[in-house]
Amino acid sequence: MKSSAAAWLAMGLALAPAAGPGNRQVSADANQDWTNSHFRSAFEDFFPNRQAEGDFIAVRAHQNSSHEAPEFSFIIENTQDRKTIRATLHQAQGASLYRQLAALHGRDPSKSYEDLKPELKVETWNFPAAECPAVGAQYDAFENIQFVRPRPHDKDRPGENPIVYEINETVAGGSSQLIEFMPNRALPRWAEATRKALLACRASTEGSNSENDQKVR
Repeated sequence: MKSSAAAWLAMGLALAPAAGPGNRQVSADANQDWTNSHFRSAFEDFFPNRQAEGDFIAVRAHQNSSHEAPEFSFIIENTQDRKTIRATLHQAQGASLYRQLAALHGRDPSKSYEDLKPELKVETWNFPAAECPAVGAQYDAFENIQFVRPRPHDKDRPGENPIVYEINETVAGGSSQLIEFMPNRALPRWAEATRKALLACRASTEGSNSENDQKVR
């Protein structure tokens, strides 16, 4: 005959929920729901798309559904003085902001978004036009973009997990806000070219600093 303690242990094991695939799926679904509900707040916090002093072009982007690509935003501010035009670039580091948020919440579901916010990794760089000529060049390139309104019979279709670009701009007295997700169109091409040009300026600057450090040593 089993002892009383052994009987209670056997009953407890029988009643305890199994940590099987079903429970893991429930946990994963709950984590995804939480991440989806908080991602927009994080995106707004880390990737501003706001109005600036004078004329400006602000762009931010994230990948829909899969969230594999790192989110980024940049703003080019033109204060009517060619010497003071500048750009600021923000980009998620290591993994997309969405995936960082999901991983942090999965590690400790008791923490709120505000608790996790300081652990999210987003890099910020500032580029004066005097140090990065691409700033002025890309501002001029934007002014020369030919906007074409999509037509119902256009054959272009977005991919399965398109990158969504949000554009907010005030240039030469005109303002517009729009969303674009067709990579072949002018605005997404310009946005990606601008981001790459800014990152190239950053790499060039870091390379110069590294060479200077070596010379000092």
